[in-house]
Amino acid sequence: MTTRFSTPAQPDSPPFMVWNLDLNEDGTTPRDKSFIRIPSSLTQSCALRFRVLIGSTASIDARLHTNYPLDGSDYQRTKFHSKKFNFNHQTELICEFRVQRPGPYQYYLSYKSIDDDADDRCDAIVCADDCNPTVERAYRTFKDRRTPTAYFLVDPQLTLGGQSLPLDGIVLQSMSPKWLGLMKDWSAQLAASSKMGYNMIHFIPMQQRGGSDSPYSLYDQLELSDDLFEKPLKRAEKDTRLREMLLEMNHRYRMLGVTDMVWNHTAYNSKWLCDHPEAGFNLENSPHLRSAFELDTALSEFSRDLSDLGLDRMVHSVEDVEQLMAGVDKHVVQPLRLWEFYVIDVETAIKAVDEAWDVAAETEPIADSKLSQLDGDQRTEWLRSHIVGNQAYTLSERYGRTIDAARTAAVLRVLSNNGSKEEALAQLRNLLDLLNMPYYREYDADVEAIMKNISERVKYERLDQGSWKFGKPIDDNYKIVDPLFTTVEASDSSIPDDRLHLANNGWIWGGNPLDNFAGPQSKAYLRREVIVWGDCVKLNYGEKPEDNPWLWEHMRQYTLNMARVFHGFRIDNCHSTPIELAEYLLDEARKVNPNLYVIAELFTGSEDTDRIFVQRLGINSLIREAMQAWDPHEMSRLAHRHGGRPIGSLALDCLGEPGFFTDDEHGGARIDGIVAPLSGSLPHAMFFDCTHDNEMPAQKRTMEDSLPNAAIVAMTACATGSTRGYDELYPRHLNVVHEHRRYAVLDDPLNVGLGEAKARINRLHREIAQYQEVHVHQESEYVTVHRVHPVTREGVLMIAHCAFKGATEDAPFENPRLYGTAAAPEFAYRLQSAPPDSLDSSMTGDEILHGLPSVLKELDAPGIFKHTGSSGMYTELVLPRGFGPGSVLVVRTRLVDFKPNLDWKIRTCADEAVSKLDLGALNVALYRCDAEERDTIGDGSYNVPGLGPLPYCGLQGWFTHLKHIIPSNDLGHPLCAHLRQGWWALDYVSGRLRKYSKVYPQLDSLADWFDERWTLVKRVPNFMLPRYFALTMYTAYQALLGRALALMPGEIVGRSRFTNQLALTSVQLLGHVSSTGLRPDSQVGTCSMSAGLPHFSTHHMRCWGRDVFIALEGLLLVTGRFDEAREHILAFGSTLKHGLIPNLLDSGRSPRYNARDATWFWLQAVQSYCMLAPDGLKLLDVSVKRRFPDGETFVPWDSDKAYSKSSTIAELIQEIMQRHAQGIKFREWNAGPNLDSQMRDEGFDVSIDVDFAHTGFVSGGSQWNCGTWMDKMGSSEKAGIRGVPATPRDGADIEIVGLQKSTLRWLSELCRKDQFYSKGVVSADGTSISYVQWDQLVQTSFEKHFWVPLDPNEDAAYNVNSSLVNRRGIYRDTYGATAEWADYQFRPNISVAMTVAPELFDPEHALICLHKISAVLAAPLGMRTLDPRDMRYRPDYDNSNDSDDPLVAQGINYHQGPEWLWPTSYFLRARLIFLHNYIKTRAGQPSELTHALRTVYHELHAHMVNLKHHISNSAFAGLPELTNHNGSYCRDSCETQAWSSGCLLMALHEMARLESVVHDALAQIN
Repeated sequence: MTTRFSTPAQPDSPPFMVWNLDLNEDGTTPRDKSFIRIPSSLTQSCALRFRVLIGSTASIDARLHTNYPLDGSDYQRTKFHSKKFNFNHQTELICEFRVQRPGPYQYYLSYKSIDDDADDRCDAIVCADDCNPTVERAYRTFKDRRTPTAYFLVDPQLTLGGQSLPLDGIVLQSMSPKWLGLMKDWSAQLAASSKMGYNMIHFIPMQQRGGSDSPYSLYDQLELSDDLFEKPLKRAEKDTRLREMLLEMNHRYRMLGVTDMVWNHTAYNSKWLCDHPEAGFNLENSPHLRSAFELDTALSEFSRDLSDLGLDRMVHSVEDVEQLMAGVDKHVVQPLRLWEFYVIDVETAIKAVDEAWDVAAETEPIADSKLSQLDGDQRTEWLRSHIVGNQAYTLSERYGRTIDAARTAAVLRVLSNNGSKEEALAQLRNLLDLLNMPYYREYDADVEAIMKNISERVKYERLDQGSWKFGKPIDDNYKIVDPLFTTVEASDSSIPDDRLHLANNGWIWGGNPLDNFAGPQSKAYLRREVIVWGDCVKLNYGEKPEDNPWLWEHMRQYTLNMARVFHGFRIDNCHSTPIELAEYLLDEARKVNPNLYVIAELFTGSEDTDRIFVQRLGINSLIREAMQAWDPHEMSRLAHRHGGRPIGSLALDCLGEPGFFTDDEHGGARIDGIVAPLSGSLPHAMFFDCTHDNEMPAQKRTMEDSLPNAAIVAMTACATGSTRGYDELYPRHLNVVHEHRRYAVLDDPLNVGLGEAKARINRLHREIAQYQEVHVHQESEYVTVHRVHPVTREGVLMIAHCAFKGATEDAPFENPRLYGTAAAPEFAYRLQSAPPDSLDSSMTGDEILHGLPSVLKELDAPGIFKHTGSSGMYTELVLPRGFGPGSVLVVRTRLVDFKPNLDWKIRTCADEAVSKLDLGALNVALYRCDAEERDTIGDGSYNVPGLGPLPYCGLQGWFTHLKHIIPSNDLGHPLCAHLRQGWWALDYVSGRLRKYSKVYPQLDSLADWFDERWTLVKRVPNFMLPRYFALTMYTAYQALLGRALALMPGEIVGRSRFTNQLALTSVQLLGHVSSTGLRPDSQVGTCSMSAGLPHFSTHHMRCWGRDVFIALEGLLLVTGRFDEAREHILAFGSTLKHGLIPNLLDSGRSPRYNARDATWFWLQAVQSYCMLAPDGLKLLDVSVKRRFPDGETFVPWDSDKAYSKSSTIAELIQEIMQRHAQGIKFREWNAGPNLDSQMRDEGFDVSIDVDFAHTGFVSGGSQWNCGTWMDKMGSSEKAGIRGVPATPRDGADIEIVGLQKSTLRWLSELCRKDQFYSKGVVSADGTSISYVQWDQLVQTSFEKHFWVPLDPNEDAAYNVNSSLVNRRGIYRDTYGATAEWADYQFRPNISVAMTVAPELFDPEHALICLHKISAVLAAPLGMRTLDPRDMRYRPDYDNSNDSDDPLVAQGINYHQGPEWLWPTSYFLRARLIFLHNYIKTRAGQPSELTHALRTVYHELHAHMVNLKHHISNSAFAGLPELTNHNGSYCRDSCETQAWSSGCLLMALHEMARLESVVHDALAQIN
């Protein structure tokens, strides 16, 4: 029966958002997150979370420092609040806080890192150098570190009439107050702007203007201009009138106000400059400008005296310019002798050395030694730095560059070999000429730049008809170039003249905006690189208020006055405003207006530099200009650039996951919400159709383009702006200095110029602020923009026929087809020039500004035709008649048969759909490799064209790609392309679940859930399929993961993303397949563990005894899957034969017993189960039916004898111990090529015994078989190694000895507690040996048979053959191997023994060896399986290698260097055990112990950082079997291996138990 799901009501309010930022390993911010903008909403609260991985460099004592006021205090940019990172999960730290205040904020991290240079007293570990061992610290001191400062910006909350105004809904209009007339008459002008759909007015400065009458050259920043009022008013009265006007504008006309802030300069005639000339760059506080001032003065005099010099004052041609420049060179440059500012005065210098000769030191050792070593240019440069010095030099005075006379005299003695003074001084003259050469060259280069810049400026100003100096004579009023300096009158006769000469402001083409071009290291004024504003004096703030107190306070008052009445600022000349000043003033402004909206235009030429200004100043929108586009293509590019996501973008909901925020401000209250990654972005844009600085369309393009240009801008997903006069079609740009006419008062603005069309466009822009999906298309002269709401899918489509110069009526255009979409006409207009005779006389007056005559024609609606094609229903739009250049049309769009709440529908009921799934069913829903799928239901994994088969058939297979597609919104990915082509993927997802329902009926509910959603999704047009497929899959995926983790009650589960990822591999690797199971008659749905995927997935190759029981503790016990663990223990136990657990289970049908170690790993797993599982010891009493009743003879699995006898687990354990004690010798059943086609005949003979006479070690194997996990059998005939094991490891293997010792210790303990029925075994000679005795024998024998001492003199005490030692300070890999040299190979198996039986090891020796393992064997992910110093070391495994090299052919080097992952976890556990125990015995104070342990944990977690990254990015969502050299990918490795993840879970479980103690202790210390 089909399950129907009832969709719950959608919440009224959005969820609490936790914006998460994952920091780099060193605590820095990822580069793609270098600009962080946090949206601010009246209806949605949010928090900011920073996350670092434990083990990363920045994770020790990590603290966040931010100037966001965490304590609720007032914001101060320099006051940083500190908050420590909390131990959120076992493998990550977080620091989070609620974000409520808008503005720009900074943050950085401090942390401690290990100081390798510290001299600690602790001395545990011997270093890796065998020849000269030294002591290394067991734990280290810490060094304080901090990251560079980073930034985040919180948007302001703008409101109009109590409603939120999103930044993307802003429609701004710029106005000049001096053209508005009296303020009392502004109401009509504002009403017209409101009717035109504007909701924000930008006022050009309205302060008192300076002598040039430019509104950007302010005479008095604190006084509004008198011409705004009908009579003289006091300052306070003016301010009141302004405040009242802005309130009326806000409440009556629903518009916000923004004003320009001019901080960088003041009018040249500002009265206060006379009292405060220090406010500018003068010759006293900036003496480096003196040379530039002298040149500037000379050029002014040259302009005045031009006629007297016989030169023409008029410039008509380039030839005239050349003659003029010849005059500049002759009458200005040469007489000025500017080179004197550069060079050393030779005569003065010689005189000074002459006077210093007799008193200077007779010799200078430094000079003597240096000069003898140098020659040529090196010698000259040394002399320059030694006698002139390297101090920064500025052109502040003539002959200001001097030498050190005494030092020069000493050097001359060396140069002249202590000759006479006269000889030395003659030599000095030559030396000074040599030293002056580069200074003269510098002068020549600067003069060349001066001449070039003057010439280029003269050409532009005198020969370009658009210049205000065109056609004017060169004289005192129109100088050859505008003066770079202003001289103010002194308010006091005592003020020196140098203080009164002030540098004018300007800008530099291509200059670095972060450099002060009036600073001491700049020669911009001298080189005439400054394009000057002659009416403005550049202000000299310094870097802080103390540098110029009066000026900073004056501008602070100006800023506060404006912030109190306006809703926002436009920072004029932002790129040239000192950034420290702007920070200070904006901080002050935000104190009185926290939601201040800040916009600016930056001409930096660099996005990185733009970002610096945006971050530090908190610029909310950067001004961008449509008039910069030169053709329709560039116009479309700009529209695409400034905001929005592509239509059909993957839902942002797919990025978040349920979580919670801990609110420290309210007693640590937990707030449930959504945790989503914080995305980097470009700075928000305010896109102007035309700014008040731009040329009008009639000048730059055509008047007709005003309409399409405005429409394209209005359709972008950002703030938009325009300038007054654009809508009225002003013929040209208005000069803010020279224009004196007023704006016309428009009674009916809808009937003027763009009128009605622009009003509708503006209102539309505000309406579609939330329509964040955008498609921009350009075709010949047409630009199409489609905006769509991401949830409702309602849209607005605009087509504009651009009217750039040369546009044609019949430009080609293909009718748009809107698939699955209906359309309804909104409006269509065309702008055309009016005939000349239509010009009204009222438009030609001298007092009022008017636009060009025009006709705004309303066009017919476009043709809208519905069709059905191969891709389904579509709507075709046909342009209306007369849709020529200057036309726009807008239609509303909606998806046909679309459920408006589809997003919500998809995101609901998934938890209900998966609520009855068990872990076996979850394995099907999430995973299943191709072979498992084919084995069970006959179908394989999904093959995506252009991508290939998915790694899994379940949802994880899709998320191999979706996890990358969703965050990057990669709609061009092959999977998205495939989804757009059809519904095959949708049908596959639910169809395979239906097929599995025979095994797991509860999967029908999930299939019903999918089908219910697919029915709705299939109604959307194909271009939307990637979005809804991803959203549906994401919703189900999260529900499945949540269900899986909930069914694993282990305490390690849920501790972190990493432990969750590892725990999920338990679900991934345990599943039902038809071809094999735990028993021959396994019930349908019974799960068995795969050793690894995809290679070990089905039939007899799926279940390996060794692999299962190495992985079992981690994958099953630590995750709380005790039933499955028990089943695997019992199933393998039931097949006990010859005293051995099988290596290959084969469902118990034909198990193979060729592993000596599988039995001991089984015993270790039994021990772990008894200790970790509830009532674990009861397992010993569980009875299992024996596959082989007598434990020796093979019988068919389906014979009557099979399973006819039972034994308890305890009896199986005893049988294992007894059989090993008596010796095991047998030949494998079915020995021969049918069992193993590569093995030689003698390899099938298995022999194991115990040397009770000497060691007690279990020993066995031969050179022809490989009975441990290093089991690669040679198979290459060409290389002559077929049937030759690469690593026989016969004898006593160190890990087996360790496992043996662990079992003996455990059984001894059970015996002491009377919990095991047998006290021991009987050896082959009939001697009874108790487990206690056997345990002690192994204990006393181990060190002297395995340790390889550092000192060769100790070899005899440890039975070492010195001639075979390759590395010292290690434990041997085996003892008693046929090839004795193999005993001394250095391999990672040592760590297994150290972990399971640490008592075997001398603690000092163990620490030495662990350090060797870390230095030699540890690799980025795994452990090198052989010492790189070993002659057989070959680290790259290639099973297809067909060479004749016996060391690598057909992958014979499987365990001879390739880096296996599972031993890594044992290494980490061993380090934890021995370092923890050592530190406890050696540390003094509790704090020492705690900090030492913290270092240990940090280093252990640091080793896991690469593992965390790997599993997060793995296509198979797991950890691989092995890697090649230094962690490189191995194509022959299993992509996910049971013991790789299982062992790591064991290590994390072990660490978690001790870490809680450390964190509790740290909390007490802190």
